[in-house]
Amino acid sequence: MGHVRSRWAGPPSRVGWITVSIVAVACLAGSAISPGVGTTSASAAPVPKAAQSTITGVLASFYRPPSPLIHARAGSIIRSRKFDVSPALPAGTKAYRVLFHTTSATGGDLAESGVVVVPGGTPPPGGFPIVSWAHGTTGVASMCAPSLDGTASLPHLATLLRNRNIVVAADYRGLGAPGLHPYLVGASEGEDVLDAARAARSLLGATASNAVAVLGFSQGGQAALFAGEVAQAYAPELYVAGIAAIAPVTSVLELAPTGDLPPPSGQSAFTAMVLYAWAHHYRSFNLASVLTPAGLAGLSQVSSSCVDSVATLYDAVAPTQFFLPGWRQAPAIQAANQANRPGRAPTSAPILVVQGTADEVVPYADTTQFVDQRLCRSQYDTVDYLVEPGTGHSQLLSQTAATVDQWIQDRFAGIRSVDSCATPGLGIAPTS
Repeated sequence: MGHVRSRWAGPPSRVGWITVSIVAVACLAGSAISPGVGTTSASAAPVPKAAQSTITGVLASFYRPPSPLIHARAGSIIRSRKFDVSPALPAGTKAYRVLFHTTSATGGDLAESGVVVVPGGTPPPGGFPIVSWAHGTTGVASMCAPSLDGTASLPHLATLLRNRNIVVAADYRGLGAPGLHPYLVGASEGEDVLDAARAARSLLGATASNAVAVLGFSQGGQAALFAGEVAQAYAPELYVAGIAAIAPVTSVLELAPTGDLPPPSGQSAFTAMVLYAWAHHYRSFNLASVLTPAGLAGLSQVSSSCVDSVATLYDAVAPTQFFLPGWRQAPAIQAANQANRPGRAPTSAPILVVQGTADEVVPYADTTQFVDQRLCRSQYDTVDYLVEPGTGHSQLLSQTAATVDQWIQDRFAGIRSVDSCATPGLGIAPTS
């Protein structure tokens, strides 16, 4: 085990546990995997429908888009609503729930929800720079949208506001606003992260800069990496200053549960959610070809509750109760997994990857190989790889908060980033 020598160190801050996930770009071996297009001759059967939850209560009408939805540019505001923030945040902070336009997988127009948080005071010339937060797994049901809890799930928020940053957070498509969440489909989630920054600029005008840094953890770490890859083509008006990916997942199949014992860290739950989402998104395989009858029966809970409830069901017993033997080898699963691995296109912005050696969800060895082989050797990206010895998944974001925050501010300041790719062994030194 080892660590990357860093210029910064800082105390941990509070952060909640977030389950792992992965995001995707729709290409494989030179050909795209498109929604609704099968990749095996026997796999295009209809996907079983399961009851989906909807948001109820006083906020229900806010998350329900107009019908019909009048087409507008991605990032355009459909509606916004100001809400009160914690008195612990800096004076003058303003926060808004937003419903904004985004792009469907087939190029259409969808509504997406999120939050925009603005520091008080006069913005600098050119506007406040934007930090776009990409959240970890919450579930696939609409009611699992983090924005329902206001700013409660936003990490580093007080620090980022004191650093004079606007903080935005997309819920991702199908969370909050109606629709199916394309969980672990990275092209979608990467665009969501960029559209949230666009929404802030649409809402705030000259108060918001076009300079954006993306910060993501777990599922959001993958979303951040994909946002960096698609930014120049998808949102060329944004200047992406940096991409910070904390414990990003690089392959669902490397993390899927194996063996005859209950998995230790949510592996069955996120695998069930990703199979459900991929089957609906790609239409390339039938869920009955990968799930047992018990696994199929559990889909009603997958589609109508959030991650903790799904984990209670799927992680309580051996994976063999829910997943059919050999499901990983199915051509459609292999194709979707390969399409959903980041590192398939260069990122012009500097990248920070942070990984704990004791991460029980995202293996340290997998992340190290991903940085070395894909980002450094294949992409020639500029990557600052920070390894935290002895740190687990749920502790990593808080443990490295000061380092990550300083890295983001340095990118906005135009300071050159450390490049671990230029250092033998990624700059990882042995520890005693």
